[in-house]
Amino acid sequence: MTRLLLAIDEHWPTRPECAWVLLGPDGQPLSEGHSAPRHWPAADECAVVLTGAQCLWLDVLLPRGARRDLPRLLSYALEDRLLKDPDTQHLTLSHRRSADDGERDVAGVLVISRERLRSLVAQFAAIGRVPRRIVAELQTAPADDAGWHLSLSAEGAILRTDTGAGLALDRDILIPLLAAQAVSARAANAAPAQIDLHTAPGSPALDLAAAATESGLSLRPAAPYLWWQGNERQAANLLHGEFAGHDQGAAWIGRLRAPALLATAAVGLWLATNVGEVLWQRHVLGGFESRIERVYRSAFPNTPVVAPAAQMRQQLNGERARHGLLRDDDALALLSQAAEALGTDAADGIAALRFEEGRLDLTLSGPAAARAEALVGLLASRGLLANLRQEGSATHLLLRQENLQ
Repeated sequence: MTRLLLAIDEHWPTRPECAWVLLGPDGQPLSEGHSAPRHWPAADECAVVLTGAQCLWLDVLLPRGARRDLPRLLSYALEDRLLKDPDTQHLTLSHRRSADDGERDVAGVLVISRERLRSLVAQFAAIGRVPRRIVAELQTAPADDAGWHLSLSAEGAILRTDTGAGLALDRDILIPLLAAQAVSARAANAAPAQIDLHTAPGSPALDLAAAATESGLSLRPAAPYLWWQGNERQAANLLHGEFAGHDQGAAWIGRLRAPALLATAAVGLWLATNVGEVLWQRHVLGGFESRIERVYRSAFPNTPVVAPAAQMRQQLNGERARHGLLRDDDALALLSQAAEALGTDAADGIAALRFEEGRLDLTLSGPAAARAEALVGLLASRGLLANLRQEGSATHLLLRQENLQ
């Protein structure tokens, strides 16, 4: 059986080219290259290695608990360790062992943006290359428990301090980052005697003298770094839970065939319950709307009621303007909403902007233009009126707050 391994960086599929290697039944490469999907060779199975800092690998302390409580415990443990809400991240347990106190466990957790993983899975499905496994380079780069290993490629670097830890380092500031890791290790009395250095063919060489001086650790050249040689089959598969493949789902169904009939009956009851809940929510929503209308009539008795919530927002905007504050339909407020929706694409994705009569006109470029249609729906969910206009090769995103006519 042949296996196609793909090294996917953080820019894929915006930049569709990636490194790949086709492995034969014996695990040895039959061919390799760097190309777009249309030039990838046919294979019986496909697997993906996510390179660089697309994943974080963290250790957290967990109380002993039932397996069903694990997602909740992981989210709670990571709440202060992540910049974003843990609920927006996909969490994968890599290992678990008893802590020194004997009452808790140390768990290794791979963290990746749920939106990023969902986008990757959808893109691979669209091109007909559904992967059986997606793993992190943090786990596949060379490592052992005897010392540190630093693997260098043209794009970045992976530091493995043991078989249960990995960290992606920026190649541009590699030496200062390596020195900082060495300082932390010395403080914990865990600094290694030396670092084994693995350099990928064609990768820029590291200044060993400068690295040794800054970090206080000697670096010893070791075997070249070949990204596909790592034991990908032993790394944790990120495709679980909502991202589990159809074949994995079929296996579970086979094992759960006995409870299937009971589940079918439960679905019928669930549907009936949800219909009742929807009807109740409509009733509650109607009550909220009536309350909003009563509040508006009492606050503005001489004003006809058209859309109370929107009218109150207009009154609030008027008060803000009279006190020199920013209205929610001003240029800066609209631009802030657009930048939040664009995310990391905002920095290079806005080529020009114009604001006139309450409408913000953004000229999009690059990745931002490619996902313009998705932006319209996202901005609409935030209460903005947004639409697209094409002028030649330029894509314009027009947005404004919804106002009463």
